[in-house]
Amino acid sequence: MATTRIWKVATHLPRVIDYAKDGAKTANPAWSKTEYQTMRDVMDYAMDDFKTEQQFYVTALNCNADCAREQMQLTKEQFQKTDGILAWHGYQSFAEDEVDADTAHRIGVELAKELWPDFQVIVATHLNTHCFHNHFVLNSVSFLHGKKFNACKESYAKMRATSDRLCKEHGLSIITEHQAHYPKHYAEWDAEQKGQPTWRSAIREDVDKAVMASMSFQAFLRSMKDMGYEVKTGVKHMAVRPPGKERFVRLRSLGDSYTEEAIKQRILKQRAPERPPRPVPPKIVRIRVQGDFHLSKITWRGLRALYYFYLRKLRAAQKQPQGKASYLLREDLRHLDALDEQSRFLFRHGIDTAKQLTDYRASADAQLKSLYAERKTLHNEQRRHDVPEARMAEIRARIAAISAQAKPLRRSMKLCDAIMERSLMLAEKQAQIKQMEKEEKGHEKKQIKNRRRAIE
Repeated sequence: MATTRIWKVATHLPRVIDYAKDGAKTANPAWSKTEYQTMRDVMDYAMDDFKTEQQFYVTALNCNADCAREQMQLTKEQFQKTDGILAWHGYQSFAEDEVDADTAHRIGVELAKELWPDFQVIVATHLNTHCFHNHFVLNSVSFLHGKKFNACKESYAKMRATSDRLCKEHGLSIITEHQAHYPKHYAEWDAEQKGQPTWRSAIREDVDKAVMASMSFQAFLRSMKDMGYEVKTGVKHMAVRPPGKERFVRLRSLGDSYTEEAIKQRILKQRAPERPPRPVPPKIVRIRVQGDFHLSKITWRGLRALYYFYLRKLRAAQKQPQGKASYLLREDLRHLDALDEQSRFLFRHGIDTAKQLTDYRASADAQLKSLYAERKTLHNEQRRHDVPEARMAEIRARIAAISAQAKPLRRSMKLCDAIMERSLMLAEKQAQIKQMEKEEKGHEKKQIKNRRRAIE
C-alpha cells in the first residue's frame, strides 16, 4: 500500500531539492561510514551513477541532479515564466516492511516517468524512517512545451490511481478504503510516523472527547465551545477554529469519521456519554526531619520565568490522559525539546530581558565576524606557494580551531533568534491558557452552585 501527496513550492526551491537529495536519507544503510563519506565526496557525479553503482537512491529525469535547480531555472527563463509557483513537491509512502529500497525507488521512477514525461523531476527514496518513501521535486514549467503543471483534483486522482496500479503490479497491497480522499500533508504524515502530536491530531482528540461526552449534537457543540473552539455551523461543511489559530478547519478534512453527518451518527449510537475515570489522588507520605530548611524564593523574571512556568505546564500536560490537556499545550508538545534547549540557554546565561538577549546576540555576532576575518586571512596565506610546511601545518590547525569556536557561536545566535520569536507566542498562549482556566473554574463553581440549589 502506498499513500501519495503533492503540494506547491512557492519559495526556497534549492532547499527543497537539497532535502530530497540528502545523502543521509537516500543512502543504503548497508554501506559503512567510510564508504558513505567517500560517496559524499563525489556527490558531483551524476545521480544515476550513485543509484546504479554506489546504491544511493536518487534519480533525475530530464535533467542532471547535480545541477537540477539551475536547469529548472533556465527552463523558466526560456519560456519567461519565472514568477509564481517554483515547483511541486510530492511524496509516495509505502507500508512498513512491505517493500525494499530497490523496489520502492523503482516504483517511484516508474510513477514519475508515467505522470510527468514532459517535466524535469528529481526522484529520491528516503530510507531514514521505518516506512520507505519517495520524494518528487517537479519543475512547475515543462522543458518541452513551456506549459505550467496543472495541479488539480484530477491530476492528484491520476497520481493516486497510477501509484495503486504500480503497487499492484509489484505485488503490493493497495488502498481500498476512501482514506485517501483527504490526503495528509507530508509534515503531518512525518510527525505521525515519529509519534509526535500535530495540531490536526489534537483537533481529532478534542472532537472524539466531545462526542463521547455528548448525548445530542447540540451538547457536542457546547462541549467544543467549552474547550475554546469557535464552531461554524449552518454552512455546507461544518468547521472549527482552535484557540490561538486564525483559520477555520473543515471537520471533514480530518477524515470520514469527522464529517457533520458522521459525528451525528456516532452520537446516536451512544447510549450514554462516556466520561473519563476519576483520577486517583496520589498517596501522601509524611516524614519528619530535623534541622532548619529555608526554601529560596524564585526570583526569575521576564524570559526565564516565562519559559520555566510554560515548560512546567507542558510537562504536566504530557502526563495527562490523551485529549485531557488544553489544545494550546498539546500543540506545543512536539516542540518540547526545542523549548527545553531554549530554556537551558536562558538560564545558563542569566538572560531575562529582550535587551539582554539582543546584547548577547550582538556580542556573539561580533566574535563570529572576528573569527571569520582571521580565517579568511589564513586561507589567503594558505594559497601562497612560498609558505613553509611547518607554517602550513600551523595554519591548518588554527583554521580547524576557528571552525570549532564558530560552531557554538552560530548555534547561540540561532537560539537567540528562536527565543525572540517564540517568547512572544508563549506569552500570548500563557495569557490565553490562564483565561481559559479562569473560565473553566468559574463554570465549575456555577455547576456546583446549581446542584446545591437543586438539592435544596
